[in-house]
Amino acid sequence: MTRALAVGFLTIAALVGVALAIALGVGAPHPAVLERAAAGAFGLLGIGAGSIALSTAVETPPRTRPPGGADEPPDARTADLLSIERSLRFGASTAGDFYAQTRPRLVQIASACLARKGVALSDRERAADLLGADAFELVDPYIEPPTDRFARGVPLSRVRRFVGVLEALEGDR
Repeated sequence: MTRALAVGFLTIAALVGVALAIALGVGAPHPAVLERAAAGAFGLLGIGAGSIALSTAVETPPRTRPPGGADEPPDARTADLLSIERSLRFGASTAGDFYAQTRPRLVQIASACLARKGVALSDRERAADLLGADAFELVDPYIEPPTDRFARGVPLSRVRRFVGVLEALEGDR
């Protein structure tokens, strides 16, 4: 809250308090009138306090976590690794997540690995020969999306075997 808003609020509150005290001291014409005046004054104070709180919330920037916090990766490579880990977890849980999140990453990696051997992933016969049928099935560019997106995803052990095939292929340079 800015200092000017706080001073304005306290000034209004003091004036309302003094006005109510004078009304009580002089003897208000009727107790019901005094109750209504007090209710109106307190209502105005509530509206003033709410508007001050709202303006303070809007003016104050949100708190940010310090660098190196628990949820913030320290660098871009760590962020990439966390993203890959997340997609692998999702891909192992449902077939739809595997197709939408994990598979595109595996396709990229396999395409790059095969390109170094002079083979395109779209050349199904040569790619399947190099990768093996099981590994190629994960990255086949002509595979259809799963009909049941919520079916069980691809187990991590199968993805590990796929990575092992790519590593062996890279080792054969």
